[in-house]
Amino acid sequence: MNLLLIEDDAELIRQLTAELEKNGDHVTVETDGKSGLEAALRGGWDIIILDVSLPEISGFEIVEELRAASSNLPVLFLSARGDVNDRVKGLSLGGDDYLTKPFAIDELRARLTALGRRRGARVTRSTTIPTGWVLDSLRREVRVFGQIVALQPREWSLLELFLEHEGEVLTNSFLLERVWGICFDPGTNVVNTTICRLRRKLDAPGGSTHFETMRGRGHAFRSHV
Repeated sequence: MNLLLIEDDAELIRQLTAELEKNGDHVTVETDGKSGLEAALRGGWDIIILDVSLPEISGFEIVEELRAASSNLPVLFLSARGDVNDRVKGLSLGGDDYLTKPFAIDELRARLTALGRRRGARVTRSTTIPTGWVLDSLRREVRVFGQIVALQPREWSLLELFLEHEGEVLTNSFLLERVWGICFDPGTNVVNTTICRLRRKLDAPGGSTHFETMRGRGHAFRSHV
């Protein structure tokens, strides 16, 4: 999974990053509330792991801002504050799970796996998916008429964004910000290159493409072609 870890404890960051990346996940770290909120709002993550007590902006405030921006990204709170009132507050504000420090890494992994399954189910239910496709967000795989197609993390994030905005024309700058976290266009062709890879992997050979590019406007995903 593509994980955003917002945490200011350097030793905990080291341990979590090592353990989660050993398990095949990719971890991006932010160490204060302000930069963490900016990264969270850019999107492109499977799950956000969020400390409650952070410099500048608290974890509770971050999740409030996320939900106010209509983001449905799963959030797992980590906190030394294990009081029932704190747990209730975190979940009431829009958190999906709450894990009290200290914790076992196996329990964290299990909770992340459960959140990943729920997110995959939400994407499948809330979007129009081409006939014959089955999405697996945990493995970043698409089954196309039973054939497994593995996607790289950015390919998966881009596809997920297209599915969420099915039929809409999305500009390069929007895609760069949401998938790559780039808030300006540096003149790179990374968007077009990634879309080309998705076409090769997911479109039927010799058939019409689900990924339409409109010169000067942007790109759109069509479930029915």
